[in-house]
Amino acid sequence: MRKQDLFKRAAVLALAGALAMGNAMTSFAAGWQWLDENNDGIAECYYFDEGGHKLTGTTTPDGYTVNADGAWVENGTVQTQASSSPAGSGVASGQTGAAGWYHDGTGWRYRRFTGNDASAIWVWSDRNNDGTSELYYFQYGYQDGKFGGYLLTNGVSPEGYTVNEEGARMVNGVVLTQPAAPVYAPENTYNAQGVSNIALEMVENTREENAKFGEMEVFGEDSARIQIIYANGFRMSYGTSNVADKSISVSGRFNDKLLFQYYDSSLKSAEKIADYLHSKGFKGGYGGTYANGGVCWVGLDDGHSMIWGDNGNVSLSADYRNYIQK
Repeated sequence: MRKQDLFKRAAVLALAGALAMGNAMTSFAAGWQWLDENNDGIAECYYFDEGGHKLTGTTTPDGYTVNADGAWVENGTVQTQASSSPAGSGVASGQTGAAGWYHDGTGWRYRRFTGNDASAIWVWSDRNNDGTSELYYFQYGYQDGKFGGYLLTNGVSPEGYTVNEEGARMVNGVVLTQPAAPVYAPENTYNAQGVSNIALEMVENTREENAKFGEMEVFGEDSARIQIIYANGFRMSYGTSNVADKSISVSGRFNDKLLFQYYDSSLKSAEKIADYLHSKGFKGGYGGTYANGGVCWVGLDDGHSMIWGDNGNVSLSADYRNYIQK
């Protein structure tokens, strides 16, 4: 089998997921679906046309064979994967649901953990389930009349990085990789002021040192700040012109308690946040904790600074610590 065929086969296998669709009368959008139709714990892969009808006993538009039942076959063998989903489940093209790859009839897209499609962003993914992730870029703009989020292949990203025919980022002709699972996944603990010890470590680390936490998504590599979301739920921002300019917050899929144990989402003004922290033993005034416009500025005992906005966002910065140590 040719290399491209192997990749296509692995890519279709990557369409695993579990989006409950309701009832047996569900109609599917065009594309591949993994379905456990007899609820035996094993899913087969089926192709649906634009009308939501399953193709059977034929070759699909993208060149694969499906048998009389509509299941994808290679060399006469039905392709399967484990499934814990009920019958009538699957990752359907163009629908919200489980994160992962799907094909919408125009090109490959990637549903993020936030529920929206990746666009103008790099995504780390173990697309062929071999334990190693590669880095893929999803474009912003139109393709065949459809907007955004399509995998870039055989080209150059807006930041100037080359991707091969499979869409994987290349460095000096070699595919860039990382382990599919984080190398380092410690339990999240807190210091005496209720700040995450993992966050305190990460905000002092370089990007290379933080790689052990497992990068998931990367964006802004052509701007003043590189943003990276990690598998442990933290989001790092690295300044490109000053290595000391770093901050850490929590990605949208986690509560901000991950960063700050005393976080309370019910507090909607900087003044109330400052009063609340004073009641927890945080000192007040300049150099301590005080309201400043729409944010509460928190000077921590170890020299780090933290911003808690009245919009509910909390971030920890290395800037102040680096400044006072000079």
